[in-house]
Amino acid sequence: MPSRKILFELLKEKPFIVCADGGANKARAFGIVPHCIIGDLDSITEKTCRAAKRQKIQTIYNPDQYSTDLEKALDFVLKKRIRKAVVIGATGKRPDHTMSNFSILKKYHAKLNLMLKDSYCDIRIISRKISFEARRGQIISLSPLGKCSGITTHGLKYPLHNESLELGVREGESNAAVSSPVEISVKKGALLLFVVRKRAG
Repeated sequence: MPSRKILFELLKEKPFIVCADGGANKARAFGIVPHCIIGDLDSITEKTCRAAKRQKIQTIYNPDQYSTDLEKALDFVLKKRIRKAVVIGATGKRPDHTMSNFSILKKYHAKLNLMLKDSYCDIRIISRKISFEARRGQIISLSPLGKCSGITTHGLKYPLHNESLELGVREGESNAAVSSPVEISVKKGALLLFVVRKRAG
């Protein structure tokens, strides 16, 4: 989970909160009351179940083993015609889960304005073009999901001019902003953008 500061900044916007299964345990630990809990419910504790019942939180049991609990949560918000979402708790101790969540980000980004957020980074997919404010020296990393071509950047220390990045061949880790706004465009492929807000350690 991200820091309390980040959580409460998000809560200021009074969002519609959906917990993917065991995420409800984390929400309860932070005193956050979700609008809905969804998943196969194999990770939610009895204590959280009792609290959800007491607080009359909508709980949806979805046993489908061909989709992850995060996918079930995103499908649910799409059905509610929500088109923008921030996912927290999607990175952490399990690298395989983190990689799966990056794949889900790629799968859903065309349907949702979707961002993964943790204590260190804001993570999203660039499929065409993005422009954002950044402070001078802020670390910006680009990681291709497969191969990306026609990448052009403005405002970065090491600019790219209609170049390619490919997983296992060439990545764009630990670049830095030299001016704002930073602009990045890609002609083909799905490019992961990491905007680092805080250094790890």
